Amino acid sequence: MGYRLHVAKTYKVEYALGDAFSHKCEEFHNLLWACGAEYTGNQYDSDFEVSKDDWQKVIDKLKNLDAIEDESERYEIKESIKDMESTTDEIVKELEYFRDNGDTSDGYLHLSYY
Repeated sequence: MGYRLHVAKTYKVEYALGDAFSHKCEEFHNLLWACGAEYTGNQYDSDFEVSKDDWQKVIDKLKNLDAIEDESERYEIKESIKDMESTTDEIVKELEYFRDNGDTSDGYLHLSYY
C-alpha cells in the first residue's frame, strides 16, 4: 500500500507539500469518490489519474461543504474528511498545491503513492 501521495510534474514525481495524505491511499480514494470525482483505478491503486476538472470539483465541494444540499453526499464527504485525519482547510491546501504544481498538460493530474 502507498505511503505518501505525490504528483507527477513534467514526467517526474515530486514530493508532496506536507503529510496530510501520508499512509491514506484508500482514504484519499474514498474522499475523491465521496466528492463525485472520476479517476483511473480503484481505491487500492497507488498510481492513478484525475482530470483537472474533477480535481477542481473536489476542491470546490470541500470549500463549499455546508452549501451542499444533498444531506447524504455532505455526510459522506464529512466522513471521508474525518478518515483523512486532517482538517478540510489542510486538505484543500494540499489539493490546490497539487493542482497548481502538477503537470496537467494532458488534462489530468498524475498521482502516485510510494
